Amino acid sequence: MLNVITPLYINSQCSGDFRLVVNRLDALVECIGESAWDIYIPTNRLSLINSEGNLKVISDNQSYAEYSPGQARNYAVAKSSSKMIFMMDVDLLWAPKLAFELESRCIKCKQIDMSGFEMYPCLYLTEEETERFDGDFQGCLESYLRGENHRVEGIALASSCLLINREWFLQLGGFDEQFVGHGGEDLELIDRLTRHYPIGPRPDDYALNIKAQHPGDYQGFRRYFSYYALPHLFAGRFLVHQWHPRPLTHPYHRRRAGNDQLLEQMLSRTEAERGPLKGPVVPCNDLGGELPDFREWMIRLQEEAGYPVSEYPGLLRWQEGVQRKRPLWRKLRKLYLNPRAFFADMR
Repeated sequence: MLNVITPLYINSQCSGDFRLVVNRLDALVECIGESAWDIYIPTNRLSLINSEGNLKVISDNQSYAEYSPGQARNYAVAKSSSKMIFMMDVDLLWAPKLAFELESRCIKCKQIDMSGFEMYPCLYLTEEETERFDGDFQGCLESYLRGENHRVEGIALASSCLLINREWFLQLGGFDEQFVGHGGEDLELIDRLTRHYPIGPRPDDYALNIKAQHPGDYQGFRRYFSYYALPHLFAGRFLVHQWHPRPLTHPYHRRRAGNDQLLEQMLSRTEAERGPLKGPVVPCNDLGGELPDFREWMIRLQEEAGYPVSEYPGLLRWQEGVQRKRPLWRKLRKLYLNPRAFFADMR
């Protein structure tokens, strides 16, 4: 019923990449456990990874100068054969509740319509927590919700961790391969998915591509996408991202700024400019077709889950007394990738 799609790219110039990536692949397989799901791994180093058990390793020799994760995922989905596909990266681990419930989530999506999908939030572990992580998913979640930053440095409610009908993915055209290098292709796909499975009317600021440390400050499409994802967080259906360096000197990461600009252009198009839809529109009825005020809704969900904001302010702000981590390299990175947001912070 389900295939997991996990691209695996190894920099041929750095042997350390190979050891790190393979270790993380082993951890991912262990995290998934003894399921019947096949894991499709498109990779540029076919000779180094063995196809065994539920691992389906396929050659991914790309024509681009820089790596395209979208092309890799498209190729793997075309090779897969299940009704449903789950997208995730090799540096992610999923919480036990997600692994346990994923089969039933597949059934739920199939009962809705072919265009029904789910998107799962992701906690970003710190470097220190990544090194010592022992599977304490709940502890990391609660630490983040308390507004601490020593275990989790951030969250992505709108993430590339997607559960989608395979036939629908192919009908939509998969990931847009104009995005080469880091970023953009996942959010652009989510934009198309939500057009066919809208959870409510799109806000006037939908095209804004502005990131925020805390979801309470989300704007634009990130806030809209979060209506799909936030309930999964409190239900225990989330993943954690293991820290790794992202040097801007690397061609893959250097493409981020251009991909952000391309994403903004694509999301700001009018309906006429976008062209006809690829299939029917089936509303997502999770919120009754109307979007509540995002912050009020988020606080209500959190408190219903047993996390009063007075004790768990993390989705809105850091806890009082928590020292914000702003190393110089991170400031320079933000200046390079998003100068508008950088100067807004300065003000």
